[in-house]
Amino acid sequence: IGTKVLEVYAHSGDSVDEGTPLLKLDLQSAQTEYEKQLFEREVKREEMRQAQTKNATSLKEKKMQIELAEMQLAEQKMKLQNERYLDSIGSGTTERVRECELAVKKAELALKKEQQLYKDEEELQDASRRVQQLNMKSFEKSLDETMRKLDGARIRSPRKATLTRLLSVVS
Repeated sequence: IGTKVLEVYAHSGDSVDEGTPLLKLDLQSAQTEYEKQLFEREVKREEMRQAQTKNATSLKEKKMQIELAEMQLAEQKMKLQNERYLDSIGSGTTERVRECELAVKKAELALKKEQQLYKDEEELQDASRRVQQLNMKSFEKSLDETMRKLDGARIRSPRKATLTRLLSVVS
């Protein structure tokens, strides 16, 4: 972190304990950057929650479509059964039976379509969730690295000792 020394707390010959600050550095810009990343993390978390809610709603809708298609199939099968019975007692026609058989096949296809759409949506959402998690993991690592740099920029005594010298670097 590029910064400047604001204050020197310890000088050569001073006794210091472990963790005692030796210098005060201007870390405001680095601290601001870290706080900005913390805010971004919260935004990303909320976006993930929002996406999860949206995805759950979408899956519920697809599930309802499957249930509707199942009911329509059951209705068509019942109509077919009724037409077969009417045909067997001479009140129906073979043509009506064939129409009902065709309607059952259409309803079966509609059900298969809805089931496939549900499965595809589920797989798409799982992949999207994994991508979001990987992005969040990468962002968390970046955030941790920023915090590590910020902590490293706070010049503290590594152990209890007598300070022999402080080196200053001027660029």
